Amino acid sequence: MFRKYVEIYNTLNLEKFFAAKEILASNSIQYKDTSVNNQLRLALNNTRDGTVKTNYRLSVEKNDEQKARLLLNNV
Repeated sequence: MFRKYVEIYNTLNLEKFFAAKEILASNSIQYKDTSVNNQLRLALNNTRDGTVKTNYRLSVEKNDEQKARLLLNNV
C-alpha cells in the first residue's frame, strides 16, 4: 500500500541538507528527497540577478517522524 510521508526538514543550505541526510541514514531512517529545484523557474523567468535558490527538503514515513525530528533538532 502507499506510504504516508511527512516533511521534517527544510533548508537553503546544501551542507546542512547533506548533514541531515547522513544523520537519517546512519540511524536507519528511510527518507525521500523532496527538494524543489528552482533552476527551471530561473530559466523561464529570466531574472536579472539569478538569486533564486533551491529549497532542500527531506521527508520521512509518518511512523518515523518523531525520531527523525529529535535527531535533526540541532542540524
